[in-house]
Amino acid sequence: MSSISFIVATSCRPTIAATLKSIECWPGDEIIVVSDMALQLHMQDFVRENPFVRCMHHPAGNDWGHTERNFAMPHAKGDYLAHLDDDDTYAPGHRAIMDAAIRKHPGRPLIFKMRYANGAELWRCQIVECGNVGTPMSLVPNDPVIRGTFEPYYGGDLLYLESYARLAGLASEDFVWREEVTVLIRPHTTA
Repeated sequence: MSSISFIVATSCRPTIAATLKSIECWPGDEIIVVSDMALQLHMQDFVRENPFVRCMHHPAGNDWGHTERNFAMPHAKGDYLAHLDDDDTYAPGHRAIMDAAIRKHPGRPLIFKMRYANGAELWRCQIVECGNVGTPMSLVPNDPVIRGTFEPYYGGDLLYLESYARLAGLASEDFVWREEVTVLIRPHTTA
């Protein structure tokens, strides 16, 4: 069974509690939380009691978490890397869906669908392009040679997938495009 490192960059918004609790970890998995500040008091107990969670401190990049993700990736121990924003959640059953996809396509980069609160879904077509892919959709092998990097501006998640593809010698059609929804985008009201 392949393990997954779930990386969550956070500015400690109130939604982080639902985000972290939505992650279904299996043996060998880990959740890496990266922030420049301490988690809210009520989340500290969750982190302390959850053996899967590891917290890392990094100054805020003020770039949608891209700097923090780049910092965390070399520390990830899982066979695969997944990224989740601190105002999104995973759909129930996501870990089993991911496992089935990994088993069917070992060593391949995967892109799942994500659903917005209004019901809209991405991806719409099997192309890595702006407006069609986002940070939490991907599940890629944790290979330091072809890891890819996030760029520090809006759209950096697209450039992460593009840089991964370039380093791995892949085209858009070489990603495994999965129909399953694994991520719910901003499913709750943010404060």
